[in-house]
Amino acid sequence: MDKFSYLYIFMQTNLIEVCIYYLFYFQIMNFGKSATVTTFSNSITHPIVFFYFMANKMTYLESVLWAEVFAVITESFLHFYFARVSYPRAFFASLVSNLVSWQLAPILTYFLFLA
Repeated sequence: MDKFSYLYIFMQTNLIEVCIYYLFYFQIMNFGKSATVTTFSNSITHPIVFFYFMANKMTYLESVLWAEVFAVITESFLHFYFARVSYPRAFFASLVSNLVSWQLAPILTYFLFLA
């Protein structure tokens, strides 16, 4: 995989998650702060998910399970700490945004490049 493929995957995931997180945070922060915290947290978790969890010797299902658990817990902590949102809100927002991006990103890629 070349660096532009990874950049596309990261940007697509981040765009989806920025929108989802903002739906959870719009009452307590503006779009810019929400997008900044989301991009920052994704910059930490996404490379680890992509280059470690998805590239190891576990089965695909195990890799996805551990990657999502890692991403949800880490991103919820980062949002709790840096965005100063309650941990339950940060955890639920992280859970939803990661599950939606995990399901929606391949569909978008298919329709943008393969259909």
